[in-house]
Amino acid sequence: MIFFVGMGAVFGLLNLIVPLQIGARDVAYPFLNSLSFWLFVVGAVLLNISLVIGEFSAAGWLAYPPLSGLKYNPGVGVDYWIWSVQIAGLGSLFSGINFLVTILKLRCPGMTLMKMPMFTWSALNSMVLVIFAFPILTVTLALLALDRNMGMHFFTSDFGGNPMMYVNLNLGLGAS
Repeated sequence: MIFFVGMGAVFGLLNLIVPLQIGARDVAYPFLNSLSFWLFVVGAVLLNISLVIGEFSAAGWLAYPPLSGLKYNPGVGVDYWIWSVQIAGLGSLFSGINFLVTILKLRCPGMTLMKMPMFTWSALNSMVLVIFAFPILTVTLALLALDRNMGMHFFTSDFGGNPMMYVNLNLGLGAS
């Protein structure tokens, strides 16, 4: 719900309001904006396709190990979930970069950072958090995919893995 409802609503609102508030015609990179949107759509469609084709993830909305491991979820549902969140997360990262550059570089003449509206300040701070958080999420999900598909043991207790590492790497991302 956070990735496919909340993020879409927030970035849609930012697309409407931020350029107007800073006096820009559009965002800094319109192609990147479009690419971000379509990555978001592809991630959401892939997640919904898993409801019809194959199976849905039974590991919960954060897919904590060991529930997301092959032992407890042997089907393809968790794999669909991993790929859909990866794709949508990449779109969110691109949007974060786009809005950060837009706010820092496309302000109208005379609008310093201290003259920006509060909404734009909150958008700027949120985009900094997105830029720092989503690469960690991407690596975490890649490691989870390696656990499931390549027999690695990053997050499974077998052979020295640590499920708490997954929790620590995802700390705050699922709740944000």
